[in-house]
Amino acid sequence: MPLVILALACALSIYGVEASAAPRFVFGLQAGYGLENGIPRNISHIQMLYAQPQIGIVIWDSPESRLPIKRFEIVSEGIVGGALHPGGHLIGDTLMFRVTGNSRRRFVPFFNVSSGPVHTNLDEKAPELGGHVQFISQGGVGIQRRLDVKHSVVVEYRYFHVSNAGLTQPNHGFNGSMLSIGMRCSPTN
Repeated sequence: MPLVILALACALSIYGVEASAAPRFVFGLQAGYGLENGIPRNISHIQMLYAQPQIGIVIWDSPESRLPIKRFEIVSEGIVGGALHPGGHLIGDTLMFRVTGNSRRRFVPFFNVSSGPVHTNLDEKAPELGGHVQFISQGGVGIQRRLDVKHSVVVEYRYFHVSNAGLTQPNHGFNGSMLSIGMRCSPTN
């Protein structure tokens, strides 16, 4: 995924997209706790805890814009962790699109959507899933509080869906909610 981000950055520079002298990378690390919810069912009461390492690039940054959106980023977010209940591992990556809004007293709201593959053995203990290859699609909202020009603390809520996209039967999948907290760093700000 980092190669995709690098290729995108090179392509944008070729087509004349204005960029600062330094690359506009964003790094982050969040820890998330997710729970299966009862939509449409809650069979296994899945509880997940995992780390979300992030590397991304700022595509558009216009803090002076009169638009409600001030920044657009494309981020590769890893998934490394497991299920506390019923047990199992989670390893994967998602491609995320993130937009941020107007800053208010060092608080910046953001919204993101992402999707990507996950390898897990949850299917051995949770009948909602079939097969070790799953896909997670999610949407989230959050607030980041700037500590200084380069560092922020992040709190986020996400709603997600996990299923195997019909690769293996059964493919019931499950939906859930996640809370995460972490740090973001933009070393080139």
